[in-house]
Amino acid sequence: MRTLKLVTLLILNFFLFSKTNAQTNQNDSIKLDYTKIYALALDGNPKQALPLLEIDSTKKIASKDLKFKNNFENRFKFKEDKSDFLETRKSKIDELLKIYRDYWRFSFLNKEKKTDTLIMKNVSNFLKANLPSAKNLILNEDSISVYQKKYITDLGYHTTGFGKTGGLYDLLVWKTEKDTIYKLNYEGKETAVKVYFMDDFITLGWSEYATLGRYHPAGWAHTDALFCVKKSYDLKSENFRVSYLGHEGRHFADYKLFPKLKGVGSADLEYRGKLTEIALYSKDGLYKRLEFFINNGNYDSQNGHSIAAYCVVRDLSKQLFNTDYERNLDKWKAIPVNKINEAAAKILEENTKALEKIPNVEKFIKQ
Repeated sequence: MRTLKLVTLLILNFFLFSKTNAQTNQNDSIKLDYTKIYALALDGNPKQALPLLEIDSTKKIASKDLKFKNNFENRFKFKEDKSDFLETRKSKIDELLKIYRDYWRFSFLNKEKKTDTLIMKNVSNFLKANLPSAKNLILNEDSISVYQKKYITDLGYHTTGFGKTGGLYDLLVWKTEKDTIYKLNYEGKETAVKVYFMDDFITLGWSEYATLGRYHPAGWAHTDALFCVKKSYDLKSENFRVSYLGHEGRHFADYKLFPKLKGVGSADLEYRGKLTEIALYSKDGLYKRLEFFINNGNYDSQNGHSIAAYCVVRDLSKQLFNTDYERNLDKWKAIPVNKINEAAAKILEENTKALEKIPNVEKFIKQ
């Protein structure tokens, strides 16, 4: 067992993680705006990122950037996906993953169309054709979730249920997992929480697909346990302690405090998880996390993570700068870390008090 003293903790952490893309060297004439490209992709709009990849053929471009451009365009520019997404993750769920891949891509490229019924029908038909017990499947989330889990676990894999992350139905499937117990201290009470470390993923969902693997979920919380994508963290790092245990711990506590708040990917739950991170991070991680929130915040998004990131920056900006939304990271860096920590903790406390005054509260930061 390990004991971690955290101010507040836990729900779904959509801390998105992966290796940092190298930058083009100074001699290259063209540099891709990865920050904007990934922000659009994470918001479910890779189509809007395509113009950012249009380049003057007479100018130089680094080979790594050209490779990214070709891969991104192969995935989203043409009538069909020409990328190697499916070929690089061969498994026993190939046919099911193709259904999800096609649904994600169609949803990205046709934002004006409603696709919920499409994916529900396609997955239901697949399960009825490939799982004998699914003949009694009813066309609703709960029923699809039960039979999809059975289909995948019967093949020897692990998976989440049939549900949405950030506005789209997601599919996360992994081959191996191990669990351990962490003792988490939140709101003055020490609680033993089981954490499952997952490995050998076949798919990490639509965000992995949209960003060519650059970003993906790194963990989430259920009411009785936490789940961690092992490759996303150094388990001895502040990143793990704060952005995983701190954030997911906040969710874990909030499931009990505010059970009616909308579930996985909820803007309100993510807002509280992100404020917890800012309240706990030291200098090394704080400004990097703030920069991510600044670049990826979008109040008008359908993605709860993007809405939450925007609202965190908005409310901290009002508190610290008396402005609506401070984007200049240098201004943030001019403020002592402990002052930003305290501001985030204060805003979180005020949010808690406000939520406690509303019986069966379902949403608050964006009515």
